[in-house]
Amino acid sequence: MRRSLPILALLASAASANAINLITNGSFEIGTNPGGTFISLSAGDSTSIPGWVVGGGGIDYIGGFWNAQDGLRSVDLSRTSAGSISQTIATSVGQQYLLEFWLAANPDLANTPATKVAIVSAGNVLNQTFNTPPRGTRSNMNWGYYSLVFTAQATSTTVIFQSGENNAAGPALDNVSVSAVPEPATLALAGLGLATALRRRKR
Repeated sequence: MRRSLPILALLASAASANAINLITNGSFEIGTNPGGTFISLSAGDSTSIPGWVVGGGGIDYIGGFWNAQDGLRSVDLSRTSAGSISQTIATSVGQQYLLEFWLAANPDLANTPATKVAIVSAGNVLNQTFNTPPRGTRSNMNWGYYSLVFTAQATSTTVIFQSGENNAAGPALDNVSVSAVPEPATLALAGLGLATALRRRKR
């Protein structure tokens, strides 16, 4: 199920479709091989998934245990309790950025909530909560697309994804990207293109 975007994010996404992704290893495809199941990573681990630092109660690095949204790997933001994963990127003060990512619910542990909570922070956006789609199955995870626009407050920005679940079945995360939101003139052109595309679709 695809999540609706505010108009600014829609325009930014349209204008920055070919923009540079500032996130390293956004789909978690590079790193220690989790094999056909998964491996558990503890807080402070900054080497198992290059580009990312593990925090909180740790995470599970998923291999073939369930289907990823992009590629073969993803992460569960809860190990046995709420964990987190973060990455610091170079940014320009005052510049707006579009953060895009996909979430799903760990499909196991039926005695836990079917919808999981993920908490995201970046720039001027702190502790923004997102509810995942209801859990699916390991072979059909029911991934949902999400986004937010943030403004950089410094020359580097730490993007943080946290679990809102204090159990072993947290929100799953995959396919993370950050790109600069184009200047207003470029957005206007993107808006024109988006409006034209929508009109054509309606016809």
